[in-house]
Amino acid sequence: MNDAKNGDARLESLAKRLGASAAERLDVEATARKVLAGLRERPAARRTWIAEHWLRIAAAIVLLIGGAIAVRRIVPVDSGNEHSHLVADDLGDLNAEELRAVLVQFDEILGSDSVVSDSSDLRELDAQELRAVLRSLEG
Repeated sequence: MNDAKNGDARLESLAKRLGASAAERLDVEATARKVLAGLRERPAARRTWIAEHWLRIAAAIVLLIGGAIAVRRIVPVDSGNEHSHLVADDLGDLNAEELRAVLVQFDEILGSDSVVSDSSDLRELDAQELRAVLRSLEG
């Protein structure tokens, strides 16, 4: 145990002597001049806060556009033809003869003079007059 303590003390004194001799050889002023000259030659590159904010803004825009595209693909878009499928369902159940009859009735409706004339405005009609026009169109 004494040998370990003696070895530690010897190592410690040796380290102190080496540190003292290294400190004596070191020229602090010359080292400081060299470091300052190196810093003056090439200034440190700095990132500005503006560049960081633009990067964040660009990332947010990319996320918004990507999210909009993903939502558009997932959620069906309403084409505005919500009633057209009702007509297609009704006509799909008819046979050829019944379809011909529907077309004949449609041609009669389009060709008849009983339909409200082009000069009148449907917006000016009240509810009862509109019902009468619709009943006449139904046949």
